Amino acid sequence: MLKICLVSDNHGDVECIDRILSDNPACDYYLHCGDVMADPERIAPFAAVSGNNDWLFEYPMQMILEIGGHRILIMHGHKLIYSWKLMVDKAKKEKCDVVFFGHTHSFYDDIHNGVRFINPGSCHYNRDLTAPCYARVYILDDGTIKVNRVDL
Repeated sequence: MLKICLVSDNHGDVECIDRILSDNPACDYYLHCGDVMADPERIAPFAAVSGNNDWLFEYPMQMILEIGGHRILIMHGHKLIYSWKLMVDKAKKEKCDVVFFGHTHSFYDDIHNGVRFINPGSCHYNRDLTAPCYARVYILDDGTIKVNRVDL
């Protein structure tokens, strides 16, 4: 089993990142879906992509990782989020069966046209007025993906 700590949209709030790291000392991957607004060294060991507010620091626009038999696209999603068709098309173009994304500040886990979309919500504030949160994503030995929302 592989354990992924998945966060997004901390908007410069590095204290929430510190708390998440303290609560998750033994993950296989630490991934951030953008709008970090902090120095990459400050959020290590998280690997992050750029969000629409990340103009002060250099982050890639997307990452693709192969983890536990899945090809995972990590992006903020702000250029595509308003169309599931565009998001699915992007994932399929990149030959990905899973997408980790942010931007909406709302936890989300669902499948669209065969692609699993997971948004950890915002660890700073959620627009749906729920508690700030992040996700623990587990990839089981048989390739099954289990997602747990963790409220801060």
